[in-house]
Amino acid sequence: MSSIEFVQKMTRLSEQGVNFATATVVGTKGSSTGRIGFKILISNDGAIVHGNLGGGCSESVVVEQALEAIREGKPRTMSVLLEEEEKGGIGANCGGSMEIYIEPYVPESALVVFGGGGERSIAGPLVRMAKILNFNVTVVDPGASKEMYPEADVVIPEFADKAVNQIQFGRNTSIVIVTKHKYDEPSVRAVAGLNVPYIGLVSSYHRASALFKELIEKENLKVEDLKKIRVPIGIDIGAQSYEEIALSILAEIIKTLKGGTGRSISEYKGVYTRAKEDVAPKQIV
Repeated sequence: MSSIEFVQKMTRLSEQGVNFATATVVGTKGSSTGRIGFKILISNDGAIVHGNLGGGCSESVVVEQALEAIREGKPRTMSVLLEEEEKGGIGANCGGSMEIYIEPYVPESALVVFGGGGERSIAGPLVRMAKILNFNVTVVDPGASKEMYPEADVVIPEFADKAVNQIQFGRNTSIVIVTKHKYDEPSVRAVAGLNVPYIGLVSSYHRASALFKELIEKENLKVEDLKKIRVPIGIDIGAQSYEEIALSILAEIIKTLKGGTGRSISEYKGVYTRAKEDVAPKQIV
């Protein structure tokens, strides 16, 4: 097994924003199909991308554990007993066992903000709050400097069409366009076809409708690509200030990435909401 090829495939998955795990044989006892150092690379859909552990029976069991490790985001060790099932093994008859170390790799969530105005717009608080939530943040703003966005990981003072070639857009990347309408058109044109989980445009319904119509008719953009762009943007929390709007946008991004209804949890899990199912009201007053 080529270590270089293994690392290359890991790098490729990481660049694509794909969750994955490695499983490595770190110990053996008795007769074993695998040897210390044997390893496999498992993607988040359960496919073995590269490598082997010495046999299909052991690999299928390890894949199950690897997927759980990816979901939890924590490494683990496991023992694989190479015995018949009636002896507590996996259906093999080697008679030995293997110790497997599983390490998940969950790429950091990324946010690309096509912005303008720094603190004088939604972009400033959006960047600050995203960093609190552990996003890797890139700001694309033709008039920007690092001083305007001190919390950002990367600031690219370019127009959207030039900046997109400098950014790796993965499956954990979200995009927010908050360009104050001045650069809406080039920004939307640059990102509309990207395969990312979230693209949002800060704009009114009427202004965005006119922009999309123009992009379809004059730029031949695909309707299905524009339909993926959320506008107006954010979850309805009655936001008014820049900070509140940024909060509503990030709430929608997290909901998109991790799932959820956007409802208040107390509406369906609250004490009084569940009282009819669990206990009588008089018992919880």
